[in-house]
Amino acid sequence: MLTEFCFLAALTLNDDERAVLRTEINDWVKIFLPKLERKSTKEEKCRLIASVGRQEFGDKWTAEIWRFCMFVGKEGIIFNDEKKELEKFKITSFQKKILRRNPNFKNVFLGRFEIKEETGFWKLNDELKNKIISEGGEAIIFLEKFGNLEAAVRIHIFDAFLFTTNFGANELKWKTNLISDFQKAEDKNKDDKAVVPIHENIVQNYANVELFQNDDENEEDCLGWITILEKCDTNVRNELKNENLDLGERKKIAIGLKNGFDYLANVGIEHYDKKLENFLLLGGVAKICDFGLVREITGRRSYRQMGYCRRGSKYRNYRALFSGSPGFSNQVQLIGKFGGEENYFCFLFCDWRTCWSLLYRPIDEKEIKIFDKIIQKCNIQNIKNESHVIENISKIISLPNVSNTFSLDDPNLTKSCQMSNLKQQMTKCVNLDIKNLTQNILDQKWSNLCVPISVTTLLRFSMKNDLSFVDIDNSYTFEKILTNLTMMVYPRSLAGLNLNPKNEENKFQTNDVETLLERICKRTYLKESGWEIVRLIGWPELVKSTCEYKKVMLNENFVFSRPLSVTGAYFLPTRRIDGIDLR
Repeated sequence: MLTEFCFLAALTLNDDERAVLRTEINDWVKIFLPKLERKSTKEEKCRLIASVGRQEFGDKWTAEIWRFCMFVGKEGIIFNDEKKELEKFKITSFQKKILRRNPNFKNVFLGRFEIKEETGFWKLNDELKNKIISEGGEAIIFLEKFGNLEAAVRIHIFDAFLFTTNFGANELKWKTNLISDFQKAEDKNKDDKAVVPIHENIVQNYANVELFQNDDENEEDCLGWITILEKCDTNVRNELKNENLDLGERKKIAIGLKNGFDYLANVGIEHYDKKLENFLLLGGVAKICDFGLVREITGRRSYRQMGYCRRGSKYRNYRALFSGSPGFSNQVQLIGKFGGEENYFCFLFCDWRTCWSLLYRPIDEKEIKIFDKIIQKCNIQNIKNESHVIENISKIISLPNVSNTFSLDDPNLTKSCQMSNLKQQMTKCVNLDIKNLTQNILDQKWSNLCVPISVTTLLRFSMKNDLSFVDIDNSYTFEKILTNLTMMVYPRSLAGLNLNPKNEENKFQTNDVETLLERICKRTYLKESGWEIVRLIGWPELVKSTCEYKKVMLNENFVFSRPLSVTGAYFLPTRRIDGIDLR
C-alpha cells in the first residue's frame, strides 16, 4: 500500500489529495473484488421482488403496506394485501435485466412472501478467512491494512446474487466516496446538503464504495457497499458479559451512547438496532455502529453515499422496517405499534445475569419489594430514569443467587432478524390460525419453536372465546402476537425459522411451554406481563384483563416415553403404488 493511504482518515483534503486517495482506493477495490465469492440459495424472482424494497415511492407509507407487485411495460406497480393498486414506479435497469431473462415475471402478481430464505454462505480463500472480524446475514467485516493504518472493511450486500457465479466482479462498477468529500451534518432539515454524521461516539466511515450493475447508467440502484471504517478494540457485549468494566467505565459508555444517539436524532437518523454488539469501544470511548436498520428523515443522498442509510422508502418509514434483534427491538419497528425499548441501558449498570433476570424472569409482589431494596442500596430510586441512574448509582446492581435460566445468552440472539421473513412465512398460510399450511413452512429443528406458536394460537382462541373479541381490523394477527412473544415478551433465538445464515450453526435455544406461559401471566421487575404487552398491541386495545393458566393431568396412567409436539401436517397428493391409491 502506498503512503497516500495516510489521507484515509483525514476529514479535510484538497482536491489533489482527494484525487490521489480515490485512485488508490479504486486500485485496491480492483484487486479486492475478485477475492469475494458467495453462494446464494435465492432465485431470480426473489431478487426482483426484493428490488422493489429499494424503490423510492411517492408516498413513503406505502413501503409498509404493499404486499404484491407487478411489472407492466416500463412501469412497476405495487398493491396492498387485497391487490388494490397503491402506486406506480419507474422500472430500474436492474429490474429490466431480470425481466428480459424471465419474461414470465411480467404482467403477473408477485408477492413479498415469495422471497425465499437465504441459506447461502461465503466461499473465501484462507487469506480472507483469517481476516474476518465478524459475519452476519447481509454483511461480513474484515481487518485490512492501508499503509500504516489498520481499518475494518465491511461488505454489505443488498442483492442476493452479488459476488456469486451469477453476478461476479466483472459485472460491477463502483463509485468511491470519501469522508473528506463532505462536511459535518448539523441539522435534520430536508435538503440535499453534502454532509454526513461526524461525532466522537459514532464509528467513522473513512470511505464507502457504492456497487452498481455495469449498465446502471444513472446509478439509481446501489446493490452493495464496501465500507472502510475505523477499527475498534472490542464491543460492549463482550466486555459486559466478561465483567471487564468497572462502574466508572460503564458510566462513560452510557454518557457516550446517549450523546451519540442524541446527535444522530439531531441530524435525522433514528437507529433501530440498539443491541450491545453494535456498540464498539475504541480507547474506552463508546462508538455506535451498523446503520443497516435505521430511519432517515432528511432524504440526503450524502448519507447513502457514505453508508449511513440505505436507499428506499422503507428506510424513511419506521413502520416498514419489520426487523430487529430479540430483546433489543421495539414495537414500532416490528409491528408498527408505538412503544420504545432501551434494554441496553439496563445491561450497563447490572451484572450480566442480573440484567437478564430483571428483564425477563417472572416474579411476584414479594420479590419486587426485595429487588427494590437491593437496587435502592445502589443509591437508585428509579432504575428507568437514565439520567438519575448515571448521576447517582454507587455500585453495579447484582442480585444474589441469580439463576442462569433467564440469561438468554444464545449466539443467535445477537443477530438481527428480518421479521418480514416471518410475515412472509405466515402469509403462506391459508388463514391466520396456522392451519392448512404449505409444505415446510417452518423448520423448528430442535428449538421447540412449536411452543410460542402453540401459545399464540391459545391466546387468539382465548381472545375470541373468553373476551368475545372479533379482530376486524387485523390488529391482533398471528404474526403480530408471535413476533411480540419471541422478540419482546421472552426473546428467543429464531433459529427454528431457518433464519441462520450459516449451515453449521446447529445450537438453538429450547422453548418450554410452562416458562413461556408463566412469563405471559406474570410481570418481571422491569416489564409488564406478557399478556399486558400483547393486549396493548392493537387499536382499539383489548379490554383490561388478566391471563392465568393451570397445569392439569389428562391421564394419570399414561407413561411418557418422549415428548411429542405436532404443529402442522402436510398431506401428500394421491400416489399409486402397486395398483393401490395411497393418500
